[in-house]
Order: sequence, then structure tokens, then C-alpha cells
Amino acid sequence: MTLKRPLALIIAFAAIASILGQFYLNGSKPGLEPWGPRLWDMARYFTILTNALVAGVLLSEGFGHRAGPGWHMTGVINITMVCLIYQTLLAPPDPLQGLNWWTDFGFHLGVPVATLLWWMSFGPRDEPLRRMPLWLIWPVAYCLYALIRGGMTGSYPYFFLDVARFGALRIGLNIVGLVIVFGLAGAVIWGLGRLTRRLGL
Repeated sequence: MTLKRPLALIIAFAAIASILGQFYLNGSKPGLEPWGPRLWDMARYFTILTNALVAGVLLSEGFGHRAGPGWHMTGVINITMVCLIYQTLLAPPDPLQGLNWWTDFGFHLGVPVATLLWWMSFGPRDEPLRRMPLWLIWPVAYCLYALIRGGMTGSYPYFFLDVARFGALRIGLNIVGLVIVFGLAGAVIWGLGRLTRRLGL
């Protein structure tokens, strides 16, 4: 029996468990006791939305419904960038404790690394590189959503999107830079996928 589907389900459930853990933790924050505000607050974050995307793609695979290669590439590129950006720019200086540590580990390391390894072992790796713009729709759409939402609420989820702090020009350059970095990472991941496919892995 191939491990493709069971492992896909394990990773998907790990992502879902991290989301549920964060939902529980948010209940202790002032004003977030009701489930509606908790979900609305969580929907601010690229990390949580991307983990949900990966969970959806891998649940589909786990239950025998093959997701399209474009969805796989979108998921694996963006969840890998969740890990890299968090580890380089956003990780807290002090170690987290308890459930906070587990959700942080799931969101930012466990699910990203497992997803990348799963894709390199079982995922579709035959997408042409010219489809890169489609894989980058996710981060671009998120940035637009975060800016619109931040403009309405006055609160931005990540410092590099904070228009009130840095101004529109700086944020525009930040977004362009992010898209370039995502594209470069996507090209590397695409290349690794082609290499492993040629090696028969």
C-alpha cells in the first residue's frame, strides 16, 4: 500500500489541528471569546489561510480526489514561504510554551516541511515553469486583501504591510519584493521537483 494518501491525511490533519489550537487560544484574548470574532481575527493571517489551503489540497488527495498540479504548486510554494519568512523575520525572540508552541511549530515548521517533502515524493511535478504567475496569485491576492482590511480596521497583520507606519510607496515596494522572492523560491522548488522526478523519487 502506498503511503501517499495516508501521509497526505496526516499532514492535512496536522494543519487543521494547528488551526483549531489557535482558535482555542484566541478565546482567551479580550473581545475574541465568541467564535465569530475569533475566526475573523484568524482570517487576517497569511500563515493560517495558507495552512488551510494546504489542508484542503491534501485532504482531497488523502480521500482519493486528485487535486490539480497548479493547486499543489500554489500550496507548496506558499507554505514553504510561510516557514522561511517566519523563521527569518517574524519568529519571537523568546521560546513559546504549551499549546502556543505546538500551534507555532505546526504552522511554521511541521506542516511546511512535511508538505514540501510529500510533494517531492508523491505530488505532481510536471507543471511548466511558465505557469508561475498562477502560483503567485495567492500571495498577491492576500496582500491586496490585507491592505483593504487594514485600511478598514487600522490594524495590519504584518509589519511589512503596515501602510500607516511606512507609507504607500514603501509598502508597494515591499509587496513587489515579496512577489520576486516568492517567484525565486517557486523556481527553486519547481527545479527540485523536476530533479526528483527525473531521479525517480
